Amino acid sequence: MNVFSGENSIRDFMDPGQLAYLPLVEIPAELNPLIEDRVKIFAKLMTFSALHNVKAVPGFNMIAEADARGELKDVTTIIENSSGNTISAIAVAARLFGVDDIRAIVPDEVSLHKLRMLLFFGIAPIVNHEPVEPDGEDPTSGIYRARELGEQVGWMNPGQYDNEDNPDAHFKWIGNQIWRQTDGGVSVFCASLGTTGTIIGNSRYLKDKNSNIRVVGVMRAPGAYVPGPRTELLLGLVGLEWEPHVDSITQATNPESYAMSMDLSRRGLYVGPSSGLSLVGLLRYLLERKDEGTLDELRNKNGDIVCVFICPDTPMPYFDEYFKYLDESNFPTVTNEHLLLNMPEQTS
Repeated sequence: MNVFSGENSIRDFMDPGQLAYLPLVEIPAELNPLIEDRVKIFAKLMTFSALHNVKAVPGFNMIAEADARGELKDVTTIIENSSGNTISAIAVAARLFGVDDIRAIVPDEVSLHKLRMLLFFGIAPIVNHEPVEPDGEDPTSGIYRARELGEQVGWMNPGQYDNEDNPDAHFKWIGNQIWRQTDGGVSVFCASLGTTGTIIGNSRYLKDKNSNIRVVGVMRAPGAYVPGPRTELLLGLVGLEWEPHVDSITQATNPESYAMSMDLSRRGLYVGPSSGLSLVGLLRYLLERKDEGTLDELRNKNGDIVCVFICPDTPMPYFDEYFKYLDESNFPTVTNEHLLLNMPEQTS
């Protein structure tokens, strides 16, 4: 009945293993240029998790597994290098297991919106000037500083970038859901490449079930900014061995990621720019296979090509960025705009 009560009601609600399956929804035909080729594309809506984003799953698992191993005993402070959804999920989960003091290493270029989000969740930010060339072993990097501070007495650093409890969360819960929701018919799994826990865990589970399933990872194009996914350069900071779990890699830019996210949202799939990035990358992969004449190799036993892409979060934290990266042709006009009382000042 999806009801959580009693002393551990919130902990049970945060536990993905006790939640209803997260929705798997086929995208509309107007966003699927391969619908006539019997390609079905499904959005896995991680927005229906306890914290409305994908990080609620590994965030809970990293803390719950640490507690099960006795690693939270005498821990009073948790610190992580994160300025977004990961540290927020860790903070909520940690408090459910008795740790209230949460710190975050954030880059000096962090947006005011993200900084306020951390404060909203009761997380104390520690601003760090990141090195120009990203390197997790550089003593000035946020990853290194979080790891070093986490070695103090009473402190702990979950270390999302190399913590196996991150991908294991997706292996335990999300991969299993996708397999059962598609009745074992999934042909292609796609996710953006961020800390890579999502793609590793789901790839492990799905390929254990069917080694013919193709896994597509989507990264940000060089110079692009889409929150969550990383460029090839920034993927060098990730300690998890993700490459063996990915069959193909594609890229997506800012405008196409934000535009696709908005198209999905306008049609009822309320998802953010990293979701748009994944769908753009997935379509790029499928269209290339069609051009090469290898699309039919992806068909399942029913003759369909069933694709699933991960939708990590909603567009809500990024509304301002849509107007930054997309031109005015993407939006309706405002009638009588001159009557608005809170118009920004015009510059000549």
